Amino acid sequence: MYAARSKITALEAEIATLKRKVQDAQADKEHFEAKLNARMVNKDKDLAAKDEEIAELKHQLFEAHDKNESLEIDLEAKRVKAETAEEARKRPRRRVISALLR
Repeated sequence: MYAARSKITALEAEIATLKRKVQDAQADKEHFEAKLNARMVNKDKDLAAKDEEIAELKHQLFEAHDKNESLEIDLEAKRVKAETAEEARKRPRRRVISALLR
């Protein structure tokens, strides 16, 4: 009977030890999950901030492209205007030169 009682006591001690190990493992798991969730939240915030930055950069790029096109149109208009003015200036001279040559 003593041996059985001793064996029961040893098994109860082993059960208590295993329960503590399970509780410690559960606490470690919960701690790890909390850290992982915090990292995920931070990553989500970082990604959202980067998405906003990308959207702003795209907007700036499109604005720059539109401005560039507008400047190219203005430049072409000025070039055509200058060519037209140059041609208009040369025409009377041709008439004068041709009149002098006659």
